Amino acid sequence: MLKDGPSTQQPFEYRIVDKSGKVRWVMQTVAPITYQGRRAILASFMDVTEYKNMERKLFEYRELDKVKSDLLSTVSHELRTPLATIKGYTTLLLNYNDRLESGEKLDDLQTIDKATDRLTDLVDHLLDISRLDAGLLKLQKAMTDVSGLLRETVAEARVRTPTHRIVLKSEKGLPVLNIDVRRIRQVLDNIIDNARKYSDEGSEVLIRARRASQEVVISVTDHGVGIPASELDKVFDRMHRVENRLTGKVAGLGLGLSLCKGLVKAHGGRIWMESEEGKGSTCSFTLPLETNG
Repeated sequence: MLKDGPSTQQPFEYRIVDKSGKVRWVMQTVAPITYQGRRAILASFMDVTEYKNMERKLFEYRELDKVKSDLLSTVSHELRTPLATIKGYTTLLLNYNDRLESGEKLDDLQTIDKATDRLTDLVDHLLDISRLDAGLLKLQKAMTDVSGLLRETVAEARVRTPTHRIVLKSEKGLPVLNIDVRRIRQVLDNIIDNARKYSDEGSEVLIRARRASQEVVISVTDHGVGIPASELDKVFDRMHRVENRLTGKVAGLGLGLSLCKGLVKAHGGRIWMESEEGKGSTCSFTLPLETNG
């Protein structure tokens, strides 16, 4: 005869591997009982794998909903700023055209032009992230002289960022790679712009390239504020904006490095960040010599 006794242990869950090699979740409960006049223990086991899977999916849906809400909030804020600038200066030109000097008009048009570029960049980042998520981003690869690509990128970065010293140190004889030039250029521009944002005017931004075994390693180093060690594994997460906490003044959606990661992975490469607070950061990525497909 079995007699139930009060439970002395809460149910607990753990994972096991079944005969087919699949991982299953089991919930176990243990309770003291009396069996045929003697004290005994009754243990029960329940397969709760499906429940755990549903629980995980529910958590993912909640996280996705939170990310969606955060993204909408961030996007609305970031898009509003350049739109307000464009609207304000356009209205100024329309209402006070006769009173403005030609130099003032030119300054206003340049401000509108910069705000439009910023708006375009934000929209492009959003579209590219969406294409990556949906698996719709197609690479247009071609055999490319990496050394030439780096020289061109640095030359344009110097024009775009005259407040910093952009330096290129590239190993001679870098191999020709089968890459999507536009996308790798996008990665380089994003990383260089990040280096500029993190560092003071007049400081150096160093771009290096070398061959290592069956890949080319490209790195961008700044001598800015650096990134806390606790943040390093998060800098490639979507909408993670370390710079806002470090400087409080850098705008953006926090999608740039996430996009870089997706584009590098699409080429079969790796990307990572090294940094020390107060001394600067180095963002590196690889491009395999075999990048067919």
